[in-house]
Amino acid sequence: MASEEASLRALESLMTEFFHACTTNERKREIEELLNNFAQQIGAWRFCLYFLSSTRNDYVMMYSLTVFENPDHKMWLGVPSQDKMEIRSCLPKLLLAHHKTLPYFIRNKLCKIIVDIGHQDWPMFYHDFFTNILQLIQSPATTPLGLIMLKTTSEELGCPHEDLSVAQKEELQKLLVDQVQTVLGLLTGILETVWDKHSVTAATPPPSPTSGESGDLLSNLLQSPSSAKLLSHPIPILDAESEYVCSLALECLAHLFSWILLSASITPSLLTTIFHFACFGCDT
Repeated sequence: MASEEASLRALESLMTEFFHACTTNERKREIEELLNNFAQQIGAWRFCLYFLSSTRNDYVMMYSLTVFENPDHKMWLGVPSQDKMEIRSCLPKLLLAHHKTLPYFIRNKLCKIIVDIGHQDWPMFYHDFFTNILQLIQSPATTPLGLIMLKTTSEELGCPHEDLSVAQKEELQKLLVDQVQTVLGLLTGILETVWDKHSVTAATPPPSPTSGESGDLLSNLLQSPSSAKLLSHPIPILDAESEYVCSLALECLAHLFSWILLSASITPSLLTTIFHFACFGCDT
């Protein structure tokens, strides 16, 4: 192969040509063959790591990700162990380093590829897969990224692929179920923190005792004193970052609720928090 820099420039040129309006179908087929041949070469993934970290060309980034995407299932079994280890290490580092600048569709695809690898290798060969996600969520600087990874994990591992054995599916589901309480606790904490932070700025004096009948009704329904306290304050105005984080957390909850055992998972605190944010969808 040529040098990484030369290969990157050649690839950028090919991708630009491929998507140019004047490029003929015959030439596009030639380019497709060149790209397929490159992807099949041993060590192509190493070049693609360089491409992903060095280009701003969306087409090049998407192509590079497909090189990692192709072996994620049946072909992944044939990838040398040392290569697998490096890929499991390098892709999360790449995501962490560039997630704030990558186009959202590139970032999401990279997240899915990492989750797909976890789907194949967790826990035996990728023992820190889920731990890494929890750490991302717990760090304020990477909370949004961690939530995106969590939602993708719920989507992909909550209903394991058909290419896994029955034993692997059962193991994955057990591993996820074992993490449910931890995950729900983190999501509840994120939502409560944002709500409390913005409620302070929006707080008003408490209502008179005769004006709280509707609040008492909802409090009885939820059996949570904090709900009555909630209704004595106006709905807080969230800044853009807080709104984004809360939306991601609620999306995670929505998908988790599609497969976890709700009767064993829902706590009064979580239920109250969900009702807090349900206020944003109500007419005032």
